[in-house]
Amino acid sequence: MNGGQLIAEVLINHGVRHLYTLSGGHVAPIYVEAEKSGIEVIDVRHEATAVFAADAEARLSGIPGIAVVTAGPV
Repeated sequence: MNGGQLIAEVLINHGVRHLYTLSGGHVAPIYVEAEKSGIEVIDVRHEATAVFAADAEARLSGIPGIAVVTAGPV
C-alpha cells in the first residue's frame, strides 16, 4: 500500500467524485490511485483555480471538494 492508495480510500469513503489539481510529479501516486478508484482527476492551469473549483463543488453538493497541488519553485 502506498500513500496514494490511502488518500484515495479516504476520499471514496467521503463520497468524493472529483479531484481538482495542477499536475506535478510529487503527487502522481494520488492521481493514479484516485483514477483507479473512479475519482475523476481534473487538471487546471493554476493552483487557485483548483481551490476555487473544489470550493464551488463542496458548496453546491455538500460533498468535500478536493484540490491537490504540487510543490512550486523555491
